[in-house]
Amino acid sequence: MIKGIGFDLQFTIVTLEHFTLERWFRLFDAGFIKVKEYLRALGIEFNQKKLKRTFRRIRNKYFAITITEDQQYFTEEILRDTFSKLNITLTSNDFMKCVQLYHSMEIPAWKSLPNAQKTLETLSKNYKLALITNASEYLTHEILQLQKLDDYFHFIFTKARKPRPPAFQQFKEAMHARFDELVMVGDDISADIEPAVKLGMKTIHLYRGYEYLQHHAHIQIKPDKKITRLEDVITAVEELETEQ
Repeated sequence: MIKGIGFDLQFTIVTLEHFTLERWFRLFDAGFIKVKEYLRALGIEFNQKKLKRTFRRIRNKYFAITITEDQQYFTEEILRDTFSKLNITLTSNDFMKCVQLYHSMEIPAWKSLPNAQKTLETLSKNYKLALITNASEYLTHEILQLQKLDDYFHFIFTKARKPRPPAFQQFKEAMHARFDELVMVGDDISADIEPAVKLGMKTIHLYRGYEYLQHHAHIQIKPDKKITRLEDVITAVEELETEQ
């Protein structure tokens, strides 16, 4: 018997149209322009070229670590390191405003996958649903609210640092279930599917036609079900129920 279903967020429930890393980073860069404007409005003096250069160097450093070590870093860490290097001191409120501005162009670009609302509504009638995402609490909340998806999840785990196990353990404890009574749905074979398989969960891989990182294509992990449309999760879950 399945007691709970966990979902990834980005590229599983919501997506960026015509996605490329370059387009995604352009959204971040547009947000960073707003950060610089905010710093100026606060009366903070800085060398614009040096700030941009320092920020990109630190962001690229963290992104490289993400690729090689599957370790997630967040905007707060990147901006904090950038400001520290340039001796820019902000109050907690002003710093969080910078984080929000950095994501301000990205958030409205995320759109629900076709039939996302209907799929989640149908599943939530029979199962407890959880969201397990590496995104920050702020980013997750804003995307869910904007796309009207915030009413379907019983539990939301942000900054999950998948593929590391703690968030999956939290999911298990929240559901009061064994791992083999839980299902994980995600698009990332490394961050979503592989750790869930190793823990003994049922898995549904939403295959988008490519892997986010090239070396993930060589991971030899077989999900219980593989789908190409989010709405097919309903049938996949029904099949998993009958196969138990």
